[in-house]
Amino acid sequence: MGNHYKFKLSASELESVMENHHKALGADFTEETLKIAITFRTIRPAYEILLIKPDEIKFNFSPGVSRKLDKADEVALFVATLGAEASEIIDSFKSDPFAYYAADHLASLYAEALADFVHRKIGLIANDKGYNYSNRYSPGYCGWRVSDQKLLFAAFPDLPCNVALTEGSLMFPVKSVSGIVAMGKEVVYASYGCEKCRESCLNKLIKEI
Repeated sequence: MGNHYKFKLSASELESVMENHHKALGADFTEETLKIAITFRTIRPAYEILLIKPDEIKFNFSPGVSRKLDKADEVALFVATLGAEASEIIDSFKSDPFAYYAADHLASLYAEALADFVHRKIGLIANDKGYNYSNRYSPGYCGWRVSDQKLLFAAFPDLPCNVALTEGSLMFPVKSVSGIVAMGKEVVYASYGCEKCRESCLNKLIKEI
């Protein structure tokens, strides 16, 4: 097994992650939304990163993901979560449909922001090793089978961040993200966008309508 990193976000790091997405919402970030957002300040997101050699696990990558990882000298597996407390906060708004939707939407944004935060941390690890690093890829996206979550989770010595998998390979707590990032001398980071992906997915179908 390679290097294994375990972290929890500090209060200031969490505030930074949340604030960036509040700005991105622009006019949609109302006073009512702010009141809901404040309730998430008590959570302590966690993440784990595991570095392994590319041939240690035989993932069932789609051709698109495989092409992005085939130059890797090492790969970083990660699991990140807002934790069970985030789900409890969302559920506390069930009596108010708008607030419930807003809380769930905010938590999804925070989970994505957390994944971006972890991606940057992996980039720093890669740079320290003299490597470039790739985009991040998650099971269930870009044609990569969601069932490979089980292979990814099994690579960690313990249940990463106390995140469990359902029988269908979905994560619980639900506001969690997992994935892989390639690191290596010849690895290339590509700009995101549907035009860069050769796989068929719902997002592409919607954009073509």
